[in-house]
Amino acid sequence: MASATATPNRRGVTELYIGGAGDTRTRLVAAYADERRRKLAHQAHHDAHYFPHYASRRIQHIARRDAEIGRRLVLVGHSWGGDTALRVLKAMRPISVDLLVCIDPVPKSRLNPPPRPRNADMIIHVDARPSYPNRSDQVKGMGQWFGGTLHRRLSAAHALIVADSNHFAFSQMMFTSGEDGLSAANHIEQIGQPMRARGASSSSAGSGRVA
Repeated sequence: MASATATPNRRGVTELYIGGAGDTRTRLVAAYADERRRKLAHQAHHDAHYFPHYASRRIQHIARRDAEIGRRLVLVGHSWGGDTALRVLKAMRPISVDLLVCIDPVPKSRLNPPPRPRNADMIIHVDARPSYPNRSDQVKGMGQWFGGTLHRRLSAAHALIVADSNHFAFSQMMFTSGEDGLSAANHIEQIGQPMRARGASSSSAGSGRVA
């Protein structure tokens, strides 16, 4: 089985979005993935998939299948979906993903924490630190009380983006810019661009929403 990082001529991009515990009801991540699918519908070999946090086997199946045909892989997890993303990543070894994005991740268990990500070419950790917490932040706090935090697991992230957003503000966190002026959404857009075009797009990437 070929590693996803070993194929120089990639044939497309696959974006895998994983929702949190309540996403089947709130559809925060599901709606974002739906919009991505609509935007990418006219692009050959570039698509987006949504999964609930408990669908790790399905996620692995799609990721392995698309890695085999040379697709570049983007793995995005929100809340408990971040925990699932880390576990899926370990299960996929030696396959690597091009980009791992953990949006305000919350672990499921303090006794069985997810592993450190070791097979991702780039890791982005978006941490919500809202000026005005709401109920969703209380839910996150309860989850961290039971499960702990993932800050140590993600300490090797290439970018830590601190967002003045509430825990349920998934889309807003996707578009929050880091110190380099780029958001997680911007980095995902760049995955699908030829290398020569990335430098030109970086200067303007921080301003426009692309989902």
